[in-house]
Amino acid sequence: MLSPYRVLDLTDEAGLLCGQILADLGADVIQIEPPEGSPARRIGPHRDGCEGPEASLFWAAYTRNKRSLALDLDLERDREVLLRLVAGADFLIESGRPGWLAELDLGYEELARIQPGLVYVSISPFGQTGPKARWRASDLTQVAAAGFAQLSGDAEEAPTRISVPQAHAHAGADAAVGALIAHMERRRSGRGQHVDISMQQSMTLANMFRTLDAAVGMPPARRTAGGLQAGRVVIPVRHRTRDGWVTLGPSVMPSTGHFMQRLLSWVAEEGFCDAALAEQDWGAFGVRLGSGELPPDSYEPVKRALDAFFATRTHSEVLKAAIERRLLVAPVFGVDEIVESEQLAARDFAVARENAPTDRFPGPFAKFSRTPLAYRRPPPRLDEHGAELRREARREPASAPRRGRRSPSRGELPLAGVKILDLFWVIAGPAATRMLADYGATVVRVESSTNLDTLRVSPPWVFGRPDAEGAACFQSANANKLGITLDLRSEEGRAVVLDLVRWADVVSESFAPGVMERWGLGYPKLRQVRPELIMISSCIMGQTGPWRGFTGFGRLAASLAGFQSLASWPGRPPAGPFGAYTDAIAARYNALAILAALEHRARTGEGQYIDQSQTEAALHFLAPAFLDWTINGHVAEAAGNADERCFPHGIYPTADEDGWVAIAIERDEEWRSLCEAMGRPDPTARRDARAEVDAALSEWTRTRPTVEAEAELQARDIPAHAALDTPGLFSDPQLRHRGHFIHVDDPARPGMVIESSRLRLSASPARTPERVLTLGRDNRAVLEDLLGYPPERIAELEERGVLR
Repeated sequence: MLSPYRVLDLTDEAGLLCGQILADLGADVIQIEPPEGSPARRIGPHRDGCEGPEASLFWAAYTRNKRSLALDLDLERDREVLLRLVAGADFLIESGRPGWLAELDLGYEELARIQPGLVYVSISPFGQTGPKARWRASDLTQVAAAGFAQLSGDAEEAPTRISVPQAHAHAGADAAVGALIAHMERRRSGRGQHVDISMQQSMTLANMFRTLDAAVGMPPARRTAGGLQAGRVVIPVRHRTRDGWVTLGPSVMPSTGHFMQRLLSWVAEEGFCDAALAEQDWGAFGVRLGSGELPPDSYEPVKRALDAFFATRTHSEVLKAAIERRLLVAPVFGVDEIVESEQLAARDFAVARENAPTDRFPGPFAKFSRTPLAYRRPPPRLDEHGAELRREARREPASAPRRGRRSPSRGELPLAGVKILDLFWVIAGPAATRMLADYGATVVRVESSTNLDTLRVSPPWVFGRPDAEGAACFQSANANKLGITLDLRSEEGRAVVLDLVRWADVVSESFAPGVMERWGLGYPKLRQVRPELIMISSCIMGQTGPWRGFTGFGRLAASLAGFQSLASWPGRPPAGPFGAYTDAIAARYNALAILAALEHRARTGEGQYIDQSQTEAALHFLAPAFLDWTINGHVAEAAGNADERCFPHGIYPTADEDGWVAIAIERDEEWRSLCEAMGRPDPTARRDARAEVDAALSEWTRTRPTVEAEAELQARDIPAHAALDTPGLFSDPQLRHRGHFIHVDDPARPGMVIESSRLRLSASPARTPERVLTLGRDNRAVLEDLLGYPPERIAELEERGVLR
């Protein structure tokens, strides 16, 4: 899909995923490394436990399909090589300290004079500008800065990260989306631009919009490992089985209560509870418990029954029942279990290298019917392609201006003219189409007032009160869209959908596999209506395979993919990452799939069908652990906040109530600076005494307010950051500098605040939403203005209950 384009990738471990995504989509990606090799080559795990520039599985995980060129940018001759390559490049990605390339006369402004169409992508911990732009950072400190650590882990333990680094991956995926949106602008206008990505801001999507708690007056979310928060009560969702653990989905909400009824009916059949327990109104239970209408111990009978029941079951029995009975429950797998599962085998997900059949990599992040992703090259050896690239003839960029390109209208956004019929729901889908709507796509979001989107009944709500129209999470995932309500179970409702398909360029849906086909809305039928249509179907396990019928949310996909077992403390039950974690990952890959398919259609006129499995996409964020298993036979395990390269490396208590500061020490000079800050002699010889060092550091941090400890360590060039809670995120000066919080001035819902786009494009600012998306708000506008329905037909549809 991107085969005409060339990418210069100057990133280190903080940005490798962006280049790999573009490479997997077909671009020619040149990884430019220093002569001694990228720092990412020194990151574990390592092949057979042996360190060396070609042994890093982190490097291997994120550099396939790339070529390697070693350059010393301090040398004039190597800068000349780079400048020659820039003249023929379409994209450049970098992840260094803000301003480092500008100091070498290689910043965006300088390179844009050489290649005006260049899309220049910068990935950094906090963005290119702002009060924290120059702060030192690590994966741990960025997870803390984003608020995700404060929400993850056991309430009685320190905030916790996922043992496999994640912040770089969220930023890298966002960077790839930003690069393709900027490319769409270049297709229209011929101009390139600078894309600015902040790891902190990217990682906040994993908070499931609880970043907005303080902004809308919601009590702050807290760490509730193994539980769902309902007001001041925690509903347990983690249960031990005969061979491990299972986790439940959110089955006590208006849109999901029927799942709890099914589960308890099974439990009653097996004699572990009374059948009457299943017949309660579980859809209202969470709201009633959170509001105090029900006593705090109301869930105890259910917990006792489920504890006893699951203790008699195995992982395989639970998974089989979840599929057959359509239950919101999943076993907590290790990475090895999902990699070797019958589901991934049936979908041929793991991809082996041609000359190394035992080296199995995570497969394509989505299945494209016309342009399947291909793994053309293995991870490159250091400077493997240096000779051929140095003698290469000057290249003309594929994005060079061509005659006949129309001039865009003033103020027109990159995706203006793109039309999307959005049948996605919750986060994984709607957050993707929100990214496209922000940059000009016309997105028609279809809902039902009789089967509410789960986000409409999820916190945070304006003023902390449950309200389907006041859910800030729903508004954040659906800003800048048009909204209509339709009864898709009716023939007349489906007829309206077919008319919208005739209008649309893209159809997105996330129903259970087979539902669209049963409604007569499968891709073969829709292609008859719109031959050049792009359609994407996104679900937990994909459209094929023995587990295709598994129903759930990102919390359950996180269990199946291995995240739950990696966001925990050794020897403790799996705590898991906060919320529907894989939804945040899938959102980026859904957006990327749509953008890549649009690029392909722009060049060829061809539409296609995209099958996106949320679990498969999420495994790319665990790619080093995936390779550690397939190559070394080693299963990554819970490590709390420990790190194989860094020590001290943890989140330490401060003098504030539930105050914590993340500290990551990698280099010897950082260790010496930390010892100076603590007023201790340099105990280098005792650095390996980890328990002693951690205790001393905790003692030091406990005597200081969080901001004081953070400031003192940053002043000494030590990566450190407060583990922000949700009120801390709202007051964070860096997020405010980036305009992260948008007040929607709508009299219909005063006090509404949403999160902004996480992308910053220098020439294409995102749209600012002007109204709250209430149910059916745009019924008449969509039907009359977009489809040309006469008023009489609209009135008839209203009378017949189709528009509900």
